[in-house]
Amino acid sequence: MLASKLFKMIEFKVPMELALATDPVGFMGPGDPEKFEIRKALVVLDYHQEKTPEYDLVISHHPPLVNPTLPTYVLHSNWDIVPGGANDALADSLKLEVNDFFDDKTGIGRICSTNTSLKDFLKNVSQALKIEQMRIVKGKKEKIKNVAIVSGFGLNPEYIELAYEKGMDLLLSGDLTHKGAITAKKLGISVVDATHQATEIPGLLRLCKLISNLNIVVEFRYPGNPWTIFDNKI
Repeated sequence: MLASKLFKMIEFKVPMELALATDPVGFMGPGDPEKFEIRKALVVLDYHQEKTPEYDLVISHHPPLVNPTLPTYVLHSNWDIVPGGANDALADSLKLEVNDFFDDKTGIGRICSTNTSLKDFLKNVSQALKIEQMRIVKGKKEKIKNVAIVSGFGLNPEYIELAYEKGMDLLLSGDLTHKGAITAKKLGISVVDATHQATEIPGLLRLCKLISNLNIVVEFRYPGNPWTIFDNKI
């Protein structure tokens, strides 16, 4: 399929205008989409100067931090926001019922409902996202009914305050900061850092399905943490 045709089909399903104003999305180069064909694509969370000539296209969720050497297309905040995209995929993976958008100004995140204890909620997250460790700030409520989720980065003080204002019992996302943890403690709301990577995986897998349905062969490369943990017992 001609690259330009594929991009138009993607943008029909995931409009570029949904993206945040400061967020670069779409084709990042190199090459002219009117002049090359796409048969096989690689979906990744982050672009890492991919040396994979067997792929005609890299589809990266995060905008590249370097000029790509392979044709690269980015679906970022528009994929987070679009109905059925990353945040809805995360909700589905956690078996949460979606009721509304979380951030009304942008459409990022989802407000969901459940009915469980905090302990059982955490067990479900661990099993669904296949993670062994999570960082949590325990709020005042043991019973969890109203949940806000944001795939990727969402545990900033602004979103924690927004979750509190909207009456959420818990906010789940990734990248908890010290300031965010202190904010949650002060407000008495539970926050769960299920990691940036793990909360993005359901959306990336759904993105693979979307691209595959456009008659493109797709492979997914699971991201690993970009760091290692030092154990002073070694």
